[in-house]
Amino acid sequence: MSVLLCISVGFIVTGGPFTRDDLLAVVLYGALAAFAWRPTIAAFLVIVGCSLGAILTGSGGDLLELALALGIVAATCAPWVITVHGLVLVVLTADMAMNGSSLTEGGFFGIAGIAAIAFLVGITFRIVTAREAILVAERARVVKDLEALAREEQEQIADELHDGIAHDLTLVLFHARALPRQPDEAARQVSLTTIEDSAERALQSIQSLLSLIRETRADGADGRAVRYDGDVIEAVTSLGALLKDAGIPTSVSVPQTSLSATPAAERVLTETAIEAVTNILKHGPASEAASLDVMEGPGFVELLVKNVAPRTIPGSAARSSGRGLLRARQRLVQYGGELESDLNSGVWVLQARIPLAPTGPGVHPAP
Repeated sequence: MSVLLCISVGFIVTGGPFTRDDLLAVVLYGALAAFAWRPTIAAFLVIVGCSLGAILTGSGGDLLELALALGIVAATCAPWVITVHGLVLVVLTADMAMNGSSLTEGGFFGIAGIAAIAFLVGITFRIVTAREAILVAERARVVKDLEALAREEQEQIADELHDGIAHDLTLVLFHARALPRQPDEAARQVSLTTIEDSAERALQSIQSLLSLIRETRADGADGRAVRYDGDVIEAVTSLGALLKDAGIPTSVSVPQTSLSATPAAERVLTETAIEAVTNILKHGPASEAASLDVMEGPGFVELLVKNVAPRTIPGSAARSSGRGLLRARQRLVQYGGELESDLNSGVWVLQARIPLAPTGPGVHPAP
């Protein structure tokens, strides 16, 4: 359009005085160029320019230009703009054919044929463009889904490393360090048994993790091995005994009957309890006391962990990435629960609460 506009201006300059036809030609080319930015405004400029040319000059060339412009209007404008353009073209052509003009015999049908071809070309271009946009959007959606699956697998592997293997290795390290200082043979035997069991579980977790990495199917978060069979009462009881074996005076309080919670709720609380005890062993191996409580209330289950930290905390034990508690909080929130933890006056408190009947991953209960 820019080239045609330059050529038109060149003819105007070399052809003599500036006439009305020259003005209409400049307006037409400028309007056609405007389709790149404002199709609707450009369409009305073309309609006005060609209509004025056809009315003032009675030339069929303006109708031909209007018919050809229908192609670009059909490709870029809304249906109502296309309808207006077509109606104007039909009215002007019919009027010129009936009142006598420069249209030759059968010129009406020629304009109609050109307009139909231009319309079909424009619609074809529009369909191809729309299809391409759909394909691009679908490709972007597929890429987004694949990225989400990759992130989910990465989180699953990281969770297995942190919740399983890191927990077992923490027990191995703790009891290996404590073994030379055990006062009697019974205490040493407890440490040796714990080291052996934890190492065996860590080995099993590594084998499970390798299987997960090698398999192409996505099992989801529920595909991970669940420790203590997902029974939070059994888990808290065993973890309390573990802390006692580690030399930390620990009290445990759990319901005497099984909980009314779903397996998903118990599994999440079990993972949270494991994370809490692992933190106690890692960051407070010389803690003065600890307590693990499981309580069932109206519509929820609550896990309460308290730990009286030692008066002096080794520098290596004080450092923490915070990933474990962050992931525990994310899992609880995913099932409609919540987690709070705080260290105040040397007492670390972790409180986790989850509904008895979570509606499923990613679904939150109404507030």
